[in-house]
Amino acid sequence: MKARIIPTIPETVLSYNIGDKKEALEKAAASLNMKHIEIPLDKAGENLGFLAGYSGFVSNGTAAAAAGECVIFSGISGKRLDLLLKAMRGAGLDIPLKAVVTAHNQSKSVEWLLGELAKEHEAMTKAQSK
Repeated sequence: MKARIIPTIPETVLSYNIGDKKEALEKAAASLNMKHIEIPLDKAGENLGFLAGYSGFVSNGTAAAAAGECVIFSGISGKRLDLLLKAMRGAGLDIPLKAVVTAHNQSKSVEWLLGELAKEHEAMTKAQSK
């Protein structure tokens, strides 16, 4: 029987446009031995798979900026994500828009993701106020 080697995706926290919250996010990620990548503001046109360092993804060369701030999680299991979110709350980080890189969105851009997250956030905020 041949053994298959399944490559693991490193636990990575990506951030976009979080300003002065960067240091606190880096500390929260580092406390769990997770890598932090700050997405440059002009790279919102790039796909998530490329930005997260997935093999097979290359830069599409699209320079774009997007409004909003978000945190994107890659390669983090449910239990580890819960620990990270707890560390973020403990650090007083308030970043409402959060996402996980999935098979569905890894080929989508940060700009697209921010639009989708904003719609979801608005819908949930309206539902909670009723």
